[in-house]
Amino acid sequence: MTQQRVNLFTESEPFRTAGGVINGLILEDLKEQGHEVTTHFKSRLGPADTPMPVATADRLRRILAEPPADLAIFCDMGLWIHPPSQRIARRSVVLFHGLVGGQSLWLGNPAVDLYTAYSPYMREALISLLTLPDVKRRTCLDPSGFDKVVDFHAGLPCVASATGDARMQGAQIPPQVQEALDAGDVLGHALQPRKPDWYAVLNILLHLNMQSREANGPRYRLIVDAEDFALIDYSYAHGFPYDVSAARSMLDAMGFKISDLLIPVRFLNQAALFKLFELTKFGLSFNIYPEPFGFYPLESVYQGCPVYTNGIGNNRFSVPPGHGIRVFDNVDMAFGDPFSFQEVANAILEDVRSRERVTQECARGREYLARNYDRASFTRTWRKALAHLDAPRPAPRPFESLVVKQSPLVRRLEEGTGRVVSDFERQTLEPRELAILKASLDRSMGQVLSDMNEADQALLQGLFSRGVLTLRPEGYASGL
Repeated sequence: MTQQRVNLFTESEPFRTAGGVINGLILEDLKEQGHEVTTHFKSRLGPADTPMPVATADRLRRILAEPPADLAIFCDMGLWIHPPSQRIARRSVVLFHGLVGGQSLWLGNPAVDLYTAYSPYMREALISLLTLPDVKRRTCLDPSGFDKVVDFHAGLPCVASATGDARMQGAQIPPQVQEALDAGDVLGHALQPRKPDWYAVLNILLHLNMQSREANGPRYRLIVDAEDFALIDYSYAHGFPYDVSAARSMLDAMGFKISDLLIPVRFLNQAALFKLFELTKFGLSFNIYPEPFGFYPLESVYQGCPVYTNGIGNNRFSVPPGHGIRVFDNVDMAFGDPFSFQEVANAILEDVRSRERVTQECARGREYLARNYDRASFTRTWRKALAHLDAPRPAPRPFESLVVKQSPLVRRLEEGTGRVVSDFERQTLEPRELAILKASLDRSMGQVLSDMNEADQALLQGLFSRGVLTLRPEGYASGL
């Protein structure tokens, strides 16, 4: 791009959080290219401004007093600062750290010229959301959505520096961790705040300890975020907000309290976090939150600690198989069978007792991350992504030519029962829905609709609207 005036609207300030790392890299690169950048951070400007938004009103006054910039870049949460508009910028780009912010401000908004994400999974999820079909009207929410979404490579601080980025503040490792190691405990981690599926995590931990106890082995403990621990501990005593009754019964039978198996830590600075990963033997990323990228799992692998996951979101795509992240995602797990998690515990126990394979896998993972997530890869791919603003757009594709595909949100589909495991929701398809799905896959909408009655078309719409099916142009390759 030639030198431009750029407005940057992001929730997190540079290098304050994982998302802030990406914001910081983007800000630095824009300045390196010679652009004049004006930054705006935080959708809420302090506690007093939340119920009475005086400061927000004054910030909008100042934003609108400036002539329109050449380009505005918004993160998903930064959309709350000001939505994309020709009044503030000639062209607009939205950067997605996740999908929780300002959904109605970017979905189908013609003022957005380009959508960017830093994982192929998020690229494919965004395309599916933007191009959600209306079967009856034979159109998509945004027919241009197939050509407006690009991805780039994140720059990982662990690749840039052995101790991470010092600008990311946090606590040190608490003494309880070393005390547990000195006592002979085997430690794992599940440190992604507010993301874990605690039903799955606690079941895995219980199976680990039951099997280890039978073999006269060590205790297995899990290092968790302090806020998550507080909620689990409260639920253990009072029965809500989480239902941990089944886990409590098993813990009581084994003579454990919740604090015997979980070690809470505050948000760690990066040097402490990386050291913690070196001390732990396994990581759990069995989450309820579809991971847009997944810093912690990748940083864990980089430090030599393998991660076991249900594969939600980008966790099933972030590294190739055999590179330190192992996916366990059978349908019974997703539908809550407590005995199904024994498979995960078995794998962890085997890997802890014999480290050669996981050591080799993490070494391959480290090399992969060093090659793909350094600063040079970020700069090259980010600039390539922005160049799409000037690329010619293909003509709109006829709706009837679009091909029906399984949604990238779907992780498992059990044809015998119709059970679907998805990043949106788990569900069970009725027999007619399952038949329509099978008959529609890999066919064009023109072919699919040509022999469908109105009732079946309504069922087909439901499969799109519940995130089971999606559309792609003919010949499209997702790369996932």
